[in-house]
Amino acid sequence: MSGRAGARFLGRPGLATLDPGSGKAASATLRATLPNGMTVVVRESAGAPVVALTLFVGVGSRDETAERNGVTALLGRTLLKGTRTRSALEVAQAAEDAGGVLESATDQEYSELRARGLGRHWPALLALLHEVATSPGLAATEVERERQALLAQIRGLDDQPFQVANRLLSRALYGTHPYALSAAGELASVTRLGGDDLRGHFETFYTPDRMVLAVSGQVAGEAVLREAAEAFRGSARGATAGALPPPPARPVTPGVREIRSTQQTHLLVGFLAPPLGHPDYVPLKVLTAVLGSGMSSRLFRALRDEAGLAYAVGAFYPTRRETSRLVLHIGTAPAHVTEAEAGLQREVARLREEPVPGEELERAKTFLTGSFALDLRTNARQTFYRGFFELMGVGHDYLARYAAEIEAVTAADLERVARRYLTESSTAVVGPD
Repeated sequence: MSGRAGARFLGRPGLATLDPGSGKAASATLRATLPNGMTVVVRESAGAPVVALTLFVGVGSRDETAERNGVTALLGRTLLKGTRTRSALEVAQAAEDAGGVLESATDQEYSELRARGLGRHWPALLALLHEVATSPGLAATEVERERQALLAQIRGLDDQPFQVANRLLSRALYGTHPYALSAAGELASVTRLGGDDLRGHFETFYTPDRMVLAVSGQVAGEAVLREAAEAFRGSARGATAGALPPPPARPVTPGVREIRSTQQTHLLVGFLAPPLGHPDYVPLKVLTAVLGSGMSSRLFRALRDEAGLAYAVGAFYPTRRETSRLVLHIGTAPAHVTEAEAGLQREVARLREEPVPGEELERAKTFLTGSFALDLRTNARQTFYRGFFELMGVGHDYLARYAAEIEAVTAADLERVARRYLTESSTAVVGPD
């Protein structure tokens, strides 16, 4: 068959490598680009008799407008609730018959359909993923049911002061750029969405050239490539999507505050930061670990242990395809907000002005590489990272390169990126007046 031949011709086998974190030899990872533009990555694992499949689609809230914010999330939920030939119950039963489960998730950058089950049932799970991803039912009753569930989720997020502050900070940093939009959507926008919106979004973005299928488990790689090519051979490339506006070069608004009747105040300080693949991405990951990852980080020790200012404190740096953000956060008593913000800025200034001592740098690098290796222990996480890195343009083998790039970071690198990126900031505060 033509689809199968295409997979063999375009398949690019990788060399046997070491599984990150295990130190054991892994089977070769196979990668193929199908004639319709879809990418397939298969990792053979002779461990437990299970398999995980993740189908990534390159669509998220970054592809939405404020008026239709939440359409990706609502579509992702509704895809599991029936196809043109199966009901929601029949879809769930098909996954259970393979000894597993079918799930979905959405983010700013991507949408996921995930299947897990017994390794010997991988053909059934692959067929189910294909059916859900290419022929959704989108029945009106299911759309409405999932809309109500999504609205409940959004209300729940609005009851969490940290989430409110994070949303406010995104708007302060990005302004009207789609990165300011919530991945779940807003109450008003989700309420307006209908079946036609979901169908249009599906037809525009759920195309094979936007898809990456990652498989890990007790499977034969070549067989998976052939079956994936056969399953998706009838799917045509989509139209080229219009270019998104570039993110702002500097924070749009210096500060924003929302008054809430809370016992503590949530304070977030954000800086615009480079995307995945940028030469400064990994140094800033290490810098983030120095600042706010774990109980030995600077923010934890200085603001919680020593100054007693924090209920919770830390830092995070999401991985994005375009300009990301590095965020410092602290939960503190309302009377200590000014002192807490000064403490955050003081620790940032130290990074710009003083080299990080060698022992502290090594501790941060070990924390990053160790937590990443631990996160890769399951087939599900193997499929996530391999598919995610393919979708983001750095390749599935970035798993093997990431640890080496972390180890190469120096104290001079940290001082350089701190001076370059930790300058202009936006601040979001949520708490009592």
